[in-house]
Amino acid sequence: MDINMHVNELPARTYRWLKLNGEDFCENNIEFRNKSIPVTFCAADVKITENADAKTSEEIFQKSYDLCAESDKGALRANGDTSVNHDKQIVRTGMGIDVDNLLESADIKVTLIQTNENTSVTSPVILKNNLSDKENTLSRQVIIVPDGATMSVIMQYDSEDDAEIVEGVSTKFYVGKNATLNLVKIQMLGKKVRFFDDIGGVVEEKGCFNFVSMQLGAAKAYNGLYVNLLGKESQSNVNCGYLASGNQFYDFNYVALQRGVKTVSNAVYRGILIDNASKNWRGSLDFRKGSSGSVGDEQEDTLLLSENVVNRTIPLILCGEEDVDGRHGATIGQLSDDMLFYMEARGIDKENAKKIMVRARLDSIARMIPDGELRNNVGRFLDSILN
Repeated sequence: MDINMHVNELPARTYRWLKLNGEDFCENNIEFRNKSIPVTFCAADVKITENADAKTSEEIFQKSYDLCAESDKGALRANGDTSVNHDKQIVRTGMGIDVDNLLESADIKVTLIQTNENTSVTSPVILKNNLSDKENTLSRQVIIVPDGATMSVIMQYDSEDDAEIVEGVSTKFYVGKNATLNLVKIQMLGKKVRFFDDIGGVVEEKGCFNFVSMQLGAAKAYNGLYVNLLGKESQSNVNCGYLASGNQFYDFNYVALQRGVKTVSNAVYRGILIDNASKNWRGSLDFRKGSSGSVGDEQEDTLLLSENVVNRTIPLILCGEEDVDGRHGATIGQLSDDMLFYMEARGIDKENAKKIMVRARLDSIARMIPDGELRNNVGRFLDSILN
């Protein structure tokens, strides 16, 4: 099959010449041999349903979809608003409706992951693949954490170094009242892989979504995250680390849609660009009417270690409510000459000093991975790139 998708659309279009309104993901003659990611560990309190029907699995989102549709009736849309393009998604995702259409056309079933109400699952559910050449993979997951429950899910994407394949992932989540989902995604694919990871979900009253991501491999990686903070005092915390070297290209789209009263969203994207790498980052805080008392903060910290890298960043704050606090901060630059001089004065040569600084930056994200073995694997992967 051929793939022609327009993904990671900015919620409101900006100047065309900036080339940040969205990206195209196109591949020809792709045969998907794998249509799921194996679950390698599952605790007793978690129910896994393989090959679930997508429509049935996503029924839990219908109520929130109807509430949002009713709330948005007659609301003023931002200039250049693109949300109308994705209105048919029962749960909005960062990459958009084209991914859903691809999944349907390829007849991809759902891996449904859920636990019971008021249940605290102490061990994380783990999904992992290690792909070889010709193992093109397309998968979708729905994670349901009902009222009062807590669950962690770790997803790890690996491949052989010379695998020249496409991997696409769709993950949708529902976090109920007073519930918590900890989602971890670690991408360490080979440098010939084309990869996309589409995420979206709903957080109900006093629910919490915690997301940790590391993007370290693939030739091209497209990542979209859309969090709908629907309930009162719901919150999300996003921490993403990335390292792009050679000719790698990363494209990020993060949207925090804040609908409930006193919602809180925090996002930190921290990464390094080396050699001829390039990266796009879109970060959007969307305060809808009724979100009074809400706070949103997004921080980007990018280290540029070559004159040839390309970094494009566009923060966006949309506001339909007066009593809100939206903040964006960006630190984009090179290693401090003063810090390099300080380290060289203590016997550390310039190249090793750079490696130490790079590792420190990414280790600040890696430390959040709740699995010791996976943290060690990430460290070894980083070493293989930096050495």
